[in-house]
Amino acid sequence: MQNIFARYKFIIILLLTLVIGQAISFAASPASWQGFINVLGRILSMIAFWGPIIAAISSLFVWIVMRLLGFESLEAIRQESVEQNNPAPAIVFVGTLIASVLFLMLVIKP
Repeated sequence: MQNIFARYKFIIILLLTLVIGQAISFAASPASWQGFINVLGRILSMIAFWGPIIAAISSLFVWIVMRLLGFESLEAIRQESVEQNNPAPAIVFVGTLIASVLFLMLVIKP
């Protein structure tokens, strides 16, 4: 039992935090908590609808930027960043991904 707890300690702590946070939220304002639960289906539906669209467009943005920089694959970015100790391609990759998601958050308003 001790070994299982040590292995999954982070996940257990996250789940406990979620449960305790929900309990505190419910205790502080049951009506607000119930109102949120009533619209949770709509929120999950919007995430299911917009998530793949944003992922596809963001992937396209990242692919275009990486091609413009001369990288043919994620393996080439990894090789440049790790084996040649040059963090610039990884920084550009992550920066482009974040920028594209932020841009799409401004453009796409569900």
